[in-house]
Amino acid sequence: MRFLMPLTLLTLSCTASVNAEQSESKQWFNSINYAKIDSDYYNDDVYGLSTHYYFEKQQNSGVWDDFGYLDTDSNIGLNYFNSDGSSGKGIFGEGFYGNAFATFELPNIGDADNYSLGLGYLFADSLKVSVRMLDYEYSDTVYLFKAQYNHEINDTDYIGFTVETDDETESWDLSSRYFAHLYDDSYFAVNVDYLDVGDDSVFNVLANYYFNKHVAVGIGSNDSDLVIEGKYFINDSYYFTANYTDNDNYDIYNLSFVAQF
Repeated sequence: MRFLMPLTLLTLSCTASVNAEQSESKQWFNSINYAKIDSDYYNDDVYGLSTHYYFEKQQNSGVWDDFGYLDTDSNIGLNYFNSDGSSGKGIFGEGFYGNAFATFELPNIGDADNYSLGLGYLFADSLKVSVRMLDYEYSDTVYLFKAQYNHEINDTDYIGFTVETDDETESWDLSSRYFAHLYDDSYFAVNVDYLDVGDDSVFNVLANYYFNKHVAVGIGSNDSDLVIEGKYFINDSYYFTANYTDNDNYDIYNLSFVAQF
């Protein structure tokens, strides 16, 4: 994740800057999630837990849930979900040696037949390229090629792009994020994603406006379905996120609590 020093720290003493950096930078990210799917045909309750640890401190970009576009430090994560019909535990990680890195993922820790391994390289802290092998027990091995680019517009603003395709170029995933400081503690962010799998395509967009350090609201579209989102930050370590997706056939309610240290 990109390290971005907030401009306000420049006016503080060295001691105050160190204290602020210790408060604003984080290494360990944890979340609890509850989602309810409500339709005319079925209802489902999904519970999730996740933990994600970085081996270097990550500095936020001005708001308490943004830490830059690219992951550039070694990290490891665990996740668990439980729904009405199934449950699973997964693990993933990324390790850097200089600018080279390797990735691994077990979507289900209890099933070693399904896994992902990858290798990549980071150029000038702004371009990240990788190839990843997906080996699943009941399907052919697939190779995914991915490139991510981050352009720093100034000390706070950036725009990032990601493109990923498979070895037969039958599917494409194109995404981008724009993040900007507006004034005082107000920021704006927009995420765009386009997925083309040959027979079908999906376009998603979500824009968030941060009124201040504590409140943000968002609106967007998930494959033409309305999405509304709200965030409340208690402080730089704890916050809530709630969103609602309105589909013709079902509604999705989602609530998350994040603790980061």
